Amino acid sequence: MYFEYPFEKLKQNINPMNSTQDLIGLIETLISNLDPTPLLVSEEFPLRWESPISFGDYDFSENFLDLDQDYERLNGKYLQSVGTAIELVKYENGSYEYWDGIFMIEAHTWCSKLNSAEDFPSFSLINEKFENTNELVIFLKDLYG
Repeated sequence: MYFEYPFEKLKQNINPMNSTQDLIGLIETLISNLDPTPLLVSEEFPLRWESPISFGDYDFSENFLDLDQDYERLNGKYLQSVGTAIELVKYENGSYEYWDGIFMIEAHTWCSKLNSAEDFPSFSLINEKFENTNELVIFLKDLYG
């Protein structure tokens, strides 16, 4: 499932992002209220933030990832084998691609294949492409602001 973004909001006046550090600062500010707050793990493109998933936030009655509840409890407060990731790729033409979703933490062979798939993170909840920084910034402010 992909998030459909209405680009009519591009007419709004926004402050331009002049560097990678500007984008990192904006994203860090916008995601600072998430619990747990994702941590920056890559300061160069692709930019990436990761966060564990609280045990109570996963619906084991639905269990769409087919996780073993007893095994997942081994990590205490957080799920043992999956986490969330935000990833931002910048292409040579100045466009961007944004992902926000679930990824497999463990190093099993099948998990590694999922994590290296083109639609990374593996179970993207949001995947959106932007032609320029302004479109990206507006989207991020609407999504997290």
